[in-house]
Amino acid sequence: MKKIGYFLKNYYLNKSIYLLISVALFFISLWIIFLITDEIVLEKETYFDETIFSLFKNFIRNERLDKIVQTITNLSSPTFIKFFFPALVLLLFIIKQKKKAIFLFISGIGGIILLVVLKNIFARARPPYPLLFSEDGFSFPSGHATFSFVFYGAIAYLIWLTQLPKFLKLTLITLIVSLSIAIGISRIYLRVHYPSDVLAGFCLGYSWLLMMIYIYRKWFPLN
Repeated sequence: MKKIGYFLKNYYLNKSIYLLISVALFFISLWIIFLITDEIVLEKETYFDETIFSLFKNFIRNERLDKIVQTITNLSSPTFIKFFFPALVLLLFIIKQKKKAIFLFISGIGGIILLVVLKNIFARARPPYPLLFSEDGFSFPSGHATFSFVFYGAIAYLIWLTQLPKFLKLTLITLIVSLSIAIGISRIYLRVHYPSDVLAGFCLGYSWLLMMIYIYRKWFPLN
């Protein structure tokens, strides 16, 4: 715990409010993952998922939104990530940002491996009656939600390390985080994931990303 505390203090440059928020969100995320795994995935509790699905069906579902939501969900699709992820890593190498390229690569590849392992351990079937299209593979946790937080979150972190004006950095990071959340919500809207899959994916992605930032800062401390 002392090492984690030192890292967070170093990472946030002694800004205690950010330190407190990060620690709290990290442990809350782990608790939520455990709770979802125990109560919903293993015990087959359906109230939470069915309630959220009903809210989407009765108050949010709109044919005009279908194409928009489908476009948003594609921003974390395997096809998109297979192109954009290695392209960004390669770009960082080309512009001589080797440390950042390694951070992004390890975060992404490690996140994918973790995701595949967990999906095969729990082997949860996808929801019935998808809205526009069906998808193969297991449902828990949501790969789109997890990787959107890992990949786009890593990009947000790298933006924070730049010398851009603080207002611009905060604006870009807010947009990126909003996009990550929208991608997860799109999976619920399209009924290709249970809401609990998406929530667990958010928490898993955030926890993994924070651990990767910790490792990155241990290797390459802030000046």
